[in-house]
Amino acid sequence: MLAGIIVGPFALGGLPLFNGEPLVVLDETVKHIGELSAVVILFIAGLEITPKEFLKGGKAAFTVGALGVIIPFFIGYIVFSLYGLNAFETLLIATALTATSIAISIQVLSELGKIRTEEARLILGAAIVDDVLAIAVLSVVVTMVQSGNINPDFVEISLLILKILGLFVAVLVGSVLIIPRIVHSEKLWKSRGSIEGITTAIFFGTAGIAAYIGLSPIIGAFAVGMAIASTKLIKQVGDYAEKLQFIFAPLFLPLLELKSILEG
Repeated sequence: MLAGIIVGPFALGGLPLFNGEPLVVLDETVKHIGELSAVVILFIAGLEITPKEFLKGGKAAFTVGALGVIIPFFIGYIVFSLYGLNAFETLLIATALTATSIAISIQVLSELGKIRTEEARLILGAAIVDDVLAIAVLSVVVTMVQSGNINPDFVEISLLILKILGLFVAVLVGSVLIIPRIVHSEKLWKSRGSIEGITTAIFFGTAGIAAYIGLSPIIGAFAVGMAIASTKLIKQVGDYAEKLQFIFAPLFLPLLELKSILEG
């Protein structure tokens, strides 16, 4: 994170060091690599918690996550309304305030050795809920802006939110039911590295499916991690995940910081 701040476009990265051009340019490439990093980190985080443990803290996580969306949204809406912005601008800014930097939070907790604590699991569960609800809020606001209607049908809004929550549950349940059967297939044990390769393909593939149906890719990766956490392969996959983290985390965290700046 510190490296990302130092070499970012608002510090050393903004200096015209190469042929009059800045060192860092926040373009789509940085954004895409940051998204890939978030997928990997959330998969690793998912390995630390089983579906049973996730559901056990579901009520508290949902409460914290929901408040993490509702409070920033309404405070942002009220504050920016006082600044004289129009309704649509205020809604968009208030929606942006509901987002969380879940990948960085999980990576920091992991490096501090606190990822298995009850508090960390609450943070993780709440962050996932926050991410799902933020997507629902964003979908509603975008619909309002596109239609030009500041007073949309509440039934339509409710159905949209339920649809997104339903998709989240479908991805989670589907991962828990299907993925253990795939990784436990005896054919996967015949060649060295096959489990690691299949696992990588599954969590990236599920992240892609989640993005395709309108969810955040990190939700799909997290669901796969939880599904594998309850299988007999957790130690083997966990060792592989530690290598991924050791190799890529020093690169990923600066990119995640740059991605946060780009999205902000």
